[in-house]
Amino acid sequence: MCVNKKVGEKIRQLRAVSGLSQDNVAEEIGMSSGNYGKIERGEIDVSSTHLMKIAKTLKVNVSDFFEEKKANIKETKTDYGFATKEELSEIAQAVQLLTKEIAKLREEIPSSKSSAAKPKRKYGKKK
Repeated sequence: MCVNKKVGEKIRQLRAVSGLSQDNVAEEIGMSSGNYGKIERGEIDVSSTHLMKIAKTLKVNVSDFFEEKKANIKETKTDYGFATKEELSEIAQAVQLLTKEIAKLREEIPSSKSSAAKPKRKYGKKK
């Protein structure tokens, strides 16, 4: 296996352990998702600058990309930037509930408009 493929496969493994998608990493390092995917597939040479950015995003050392042995990596949850699958599921459920509530409110608006069509004066006489 050539070096690009080995490095790409190692990057893919480390990214998967970190719970990030290719799109997440690509955005973080300022690269298109397509080109980032090519790095993971070993189709293009990756610059040292991009290796450093990828390592920083994945919270690993650049040397981890070149080690033959499995790196001792702990899955970490970041305080910013990316959501886990569980969090995305919770967000999707919340969005569905909000969508239903908005639909209910939209149904109520026409009925409240018709009753509010003729405002009643409470104070003073009409001049």
